[in-house]
Amino acid sequence: MATHTEAAEALQKRARRQKRTQAATLVLMGATPLVVLGLDPLHTEVRVFRDIQDCQNTLSTAPDYCEALNAEAERRHPSLAPTYDTRSHCEADFAHVVEPTPCLEGWCSADNLSMCETSPNGQYRPVYSGFLVDQSVLDDSRSGLTPAPDSLSNNQLQPVYGISDASLQGEDSSGYSSYSHVPLLWHYVSPGGRYLGDRTLKQPVTVNRFGLASASPKHFSGTAQRGGFGATARQTMQSARS
Repeated sequence: MATHTEAAEALQKRARRQKRTQAATLVLMGATPLVVLGLDPLHTEVRVFRDIQDCQNTLSTAPDYCEALNAEAERRHPSLAPTYDTRSHCEADFAHVVEPTPCLEGWCSADNLSMCETSPNGQYRPVYSGFLVDQSVLDDSRSGLTPAPDSLSNNQLQPVYGISDASLQGEDSSGYSSYSHVPLLWHYVSPGGRYLGDRTLKQPVTVNRFGLASASPKHFSGTAQRGGFGATARQTMQSARS
């Protein structure tokens, strides 16, 4: 039979083992979120740039790289942009005022507007409105690492488009018959319809990697003025804000 001393020593050893186990559990519990956030396979952080100058303001150490990124994103634009059978359907989603100040003082001129363009096959698509770059690419470029833009995946670099506020709000419309009806408010979206932020966006955005993938461009046909691309962007906008 164990003596009183032996029993006390056994209890102390058991207590020490329990404390070590509890401490290890707490460490793992505390580390898990860091691992998930640092190496999240489903999400990534991206930056949206309206033009080369916007990129250079953020990446002042590599201004030439911004030019190369923009050129490659614009080259990808025809193969990734959503397309429509009619101009009116395309502009119902994407027509917007680029510079609202002059329009507030009177009639908008064509120079102030972003409409849709005709593709070589006779369909219609939104015009190139800027580009999206994965934050990791920007971080690497600050360290002197600048992978060739054409080596980046579509998830790392792709064009972005300006979608009208009316389309995101789901407002009904029969199309815009004159420039005076083009909305002043607009937002950035990816080619796949992923909502990115409004036109004042300056901060990084955390997005689902699958939402950026664009294996094939979206095509919309039919008589509905809105509900295709706008509905997709509206769903991701609501998810981003929840």
